[in-house]
Amino acid sequence: MAANEIRVEKEMRGKSCYFWVNYEGKDVSRLWVHDLKVRFGDAVVRMGGIGGVETDEAYRRRGFARRLLEAANDYMREAGFDIAGLFGISDFYERWGYVPALPEYRLTVPTENLKGMELSHQVADYSNDLHKDAVLKIYEENNRGRFCSVVRDPENWSGFPMGTDWFVKADAKVFLNELGEVVGYLSLDDVSERTAVAEVGYATRKVFESMAAFLAQRALELKHEEITLLIPPDHEFAIYLRRYGCVATQTFHRSGGGMMRVINLESLMRKLSVELTKRLRKSPLQDRNWTFAIVTEIGSVKVEIANARVTVSPCEPCEATEKLELPQGKLTQLLTGYQTIDILVETQEVQCSPSLIPLLRVLFPPSYPYIWWADRF
Repeated sequence: MAANEIRVEKEMRGKSCYFWVNYEGKDVSRLWVHDLKVRFGDAVVRMGGIGGVETDEAYRRRGFARRLLEAANDYMREAGFDIAGLFGISDFYERWGYVPALPEYRLTVPTENLKGMELSHQVADYSNDLHKDAVLKIYEENNRGRFCSVVRDPENWSGFPMGTDWFVKADAKVFLNELGEVVGYLSLDDVSERTAVAEVGYATRKVFESMAAFLAQRALELKHEEITLLIPPDHEFAIYLRRYGCVATQTFHRSGGGMMRVINLESLMRKLSVELTKRLRKSPLQDRNWTFAIVTEIGSVKVEIANARVTVSPCEPCEATEKLELPQGKLTQLLTGYQTIDILVETQEVQCSPSLIPLLRVLFPPSYPYIWWADRF
């Protein structure tokens, strides 16, 4: 295969960048990089969401996907993205620096346990024209501190494109109070085989009983013995359902699934300093001062803590005597709460000054990062 027969090309389409491999005049392999904003607690960072990775069957195993992913990573570095994410197959994306960073959550509740609950709110089909602003407001309030939740752009967000899996149509419902105001919403799978919920939003906890009653009614009509909700276990509705008996599971992938990597270390850590300062000020360590380096294969930053404030600046690794040295993939898992510093320091790849460990426990606690199905790419 001559080198001049292969070209990687790209084109901006709206806020997304489309990449494809042109081989002998044909588009044979492709992917998208979506320009997203995601929350890391109180911080908002720019994430490149890689989706639609596909190579035509006749052209697989020729390195076309490799060329695309290398080009996508280069593009994101040059364009100023902080981090990148994708939902991928196992044992493939690690070679481009991506690591599992997003668990999956599932909660099931027996339908029988929800019988007899009162549906005291009006339920209506979701309409972009009628309900979009109210639903977006509820979503923003519910997900303000949710790690990795996508900031939905009102100009480009157009509702619920799918249910609890790719290519599953959504059936979204809104719950209205006596004034006709939206006080909650559910996005369900539009199928008869199961009662499955992809997203829950609420303006008041008073709507929870109506939501549970609606789900029970639907499940009973379709003869489903249980109701499934793909929601994090710390979600308020998940906690509400505990009283009725439920099973909550978390899946942590060895490889594949929701994966992420750092693109620009300095800009990412600068933005995260807002959230890190917030965490520090809630801890007994807020009156102490530290200076240390975070050292990775893609660069280093200096972290300074003084007057209960975290600041980040560029540095050379030798500038700080105290260091956290680790691959960017391990750092990604630490930042998202997928791993803890106590577990990471047990691996050969991670070196950390012992005096930093109490601080790093405060700055990077375990969490429940999540990207809702309506925002996946």
